Amino acid sequence: MVGRMSAGGKNTTKTTAGQAASPYDLERIAERIRKLLVERGPIPGGALCDAMPDIPPIVIWRIFHSRRDLRVQNCARYYLRYDVRRENTLRLSPSILRDFLTFSLVHLPGDHVRVVQAGTLLSNRHRRISLKKLGLARRALLRLPQELQDEITRHCVVFLSGDISYYLAHATKRRHEQLGTPVRGSDIDIVIIANAQADPDKLKQIEAELLTTKQLYLMSPNIREELDFIVKPIGRMLDQLEYRDIHEKIASKILYESIFLMGRVDIYESLMQNMTLRGTRSRIEEDFNTALGERQQTIAKILALPPEASADDPMVASLFFASQERLEFQ
Repeated sequence: MVGRMSAGGKNTTKTTAGQAASPYDLERIAERIRKLLVERGPIPGGALCDAMPDIPPIVIWRIFHSRRDLRVQNCARYYLRYDVRRENTLRLSPSILRDFLTFSLVHLPGDHVRVVQAGTLLSNRHRRISLKKLGLARRALLRLPQELQDEITRHCVVFLSGDISYYLAHATKRRHEQLGTPVRGSDIDIVIIANAQADPDKLKQIEAELLTTKQLYLMSPNIREELDFIVKPIGRMLDQLEYRDIHEKIASKILYESIFLMGRVDIYESLMQNMTLRGTRSRIEEDFNTALGERQQTIAKILALPPEASADDPMVASLFFASQERLEFQ
């Protein structure tokens, strides 16, 4: 959905106090937006951008955040992520752009009833997608041979994290980096923590079986989901709660946001208690507040810069657009 410049997008707008000059005719674009919203009512930001492919999404986003005659209704929750492109590695998910495209409704003032209805439907849609992916995670575990399921029941805990744990999973199509096959939106992230009594050979078998299921999910035309997983000992998970480097921070955050799936509830509760007692929980929440403040600063910076400059600014790019970096589970 990369915008293309057209003759209709050229601008002769004069610069006013507190506003940056723009090569786009923002008033004309705003009028096009109003006409679309009169015809279609409240719609997700992505649907609006798809209807205006000649205008970059960052320009459309800034129009909505700088005018009173166009409104945005957010339907998302935010959670902490880590991005190696950023000096402090902190960012929030969804990104500013993903939030606008996927989790926000754009509408005209006074359209309150339809906004409430559309917002409820949008939130329910992401909940349904999340529950479907959660079901696929459970199915992956139930595909394990019974002896391996029994090993998990006796010696492991399994939990799920990421978009699904916040009921924010989406099905926006993308391509798998290595295979080039299409994938439906958010990953399915599973973590298995094993105690000291777990059989190492059976843990290896669990990994092998899940790898087979991962390939099945990717290649099946009626599934096309990406299953990510890791099996690790409880001692390693406890060490990672020290929250020192980025890998430990990711592992801790995954536990912090997790949903219990299978296995030993007592192991899960012990890990959660350790997270609190070691101060990891409070550090994650402090980092969230830091990332939230930086997001607010970035929004202000986008509105202060010309569209073409804001799109090229490194700070803006690292928070506005989705991260292309990927760190596997550790």
